[in-house]
Amino acid sequence: MANASLAGLLRSTIATVLTLLVGAGLVALMVGLVATEVPDGNRDLDAYKAAPRCPSAPAEPAECRWTQEFTVSDIRLTYKRGKLDRATLTDANGAKWETAYTTTGPVLDDMDKGDRLTGTIWRGRVTEVAMNGDSQDTEAAPDDLRARILIGALIVIPPGLLIMAVCVWRLGDKWTHRRVPHDPTHGMTATLGLAMTIFFGGLVCPLLVSSAGENLWPVAAVWLPMTAIMTIATRIYVVIKRARSTTPKQPAFQ
Repeated sequence: MANASLAGLLRSTIATVLTLLVGAGLVALMVGLVATEVPDGNRDLDAYKAAPRCPSAPAEPAECRWTQEFTVSDIRLTYKRGKLDRATLTDANGAKWETAYTTTGPVLDDMDKGDRLTGTIWRGRVTEVAMNGDSQDTEAAPDDLRARILIGALIVIPPGLLIMAVCVWRLGDKWTHRRVPHDPTHGMTATLGLAMTIFFGGLVCPLLVSSAGENLWPVAAVWLPMTAIMTIATRIYVVIKRARSTTPKQPAFQ
């Protein structure tokens, strides 16, 4: 069924052009992000690490870091993938500070309402909390965005280029045989299917190595063999389909 739907997509010139534009758009987006963000992807992280201690509590967002005591007034744990856990901290003046966390440990796990902890403030947001000798970054803490963007590029650009290639291949084939239209070849549909499989498979790769953090090389170590296996399997599939289509059918009765 999947092969039939891909063939149907490639039969339509409009659908093929739209698919080409989607692939080109995704590739252009990721190339733009890599070009603009990767060179300075650690700018905020470096500024945070180099920020001096504030001489006094800042009245507005500042480039210096300030540490003060908070009381935990509310905790909201979601236990759902993709949603952030949250905690509300109250300072000595009664002001409430909303914080969010990408993981539950090591501090959030031990939090209870009424607990006292220490929070680090930078640019008007709590970036780190510490309690009982442990510390934990909040969602507001700056990250090195380079690895995240490069992982996204690895996931998006190769299948995007493959989608563009098969769409151009199909459009060129339709133009060449415009007087005698024919269905897309097995190679075309298989290549489009490979591109989509690589894309969705790539989305899973960061989850498989999530224990290594946001690191390009562990993701690439999973993505490369996965892609190689998918490519080999696709090639075998095309060869078998071509062999079957060129083998003359034997009569049922001789």
